[in-house]
Amino acid sequence: MRLGRYLKYQYYKMIRVKDTPSKVAQGVGLGFALDFAIPIPFLSIFIAFVVARILKMNSLAAVMSATSLKPFFPAIVYLNLTVKSFIVALFPGLGKIILPHATGNGYVEQVTNTILAGGVPYIFAGIFNGLVIFFISYFVIYYSIKSRIRKVKLKKAKAQLNAE
Repeated sequence: MRLGRYLKYQYYKMIRVKDTPSKVAQGVGLGFALDFAIPIPFLSIFIAFVVARILKMNSLAAVMSATSLKPFFPAIVYLNLTVKSFIVALFPGLGKIILPHATGNGYVEQVTNTILAGGVPYIFAGIFNGLVIFFISYFVIYYSIKSRIRKVKLKKAKAQLNAE
């Protein structure tokens, strides 16, 4: 599947979720943000669902958006590493803080250790990227849904006018 077609499909899935525009946009933003803040495969999907339920956001939109970014996992990690290098350049003392690692040879432990090996700057980079993505995606989805609702109402009004 081509990238543009995939993104368009995901976009249409998200704006068709039945709920208020603000709750859907919050859920989408949360799912995207957690994919950047917690780039551990499959864990961010579960956490997005739980956090959306707790914060009374649309949990379906959160799970859909967290799932839709999984093919871009390498790009997300690369972006986090790039922002990490900027953070280390600005605050060199953060790079000296060491985080404890889980021991084990399983897949989850290896991914977790890889992320924690980046240290505090990597975690800050993920949180920063997550916040930026949350706000961008929130406003894009919110105004897209509002525009879609306005177009549907206008279309219904024109249909009623033509029927009379």
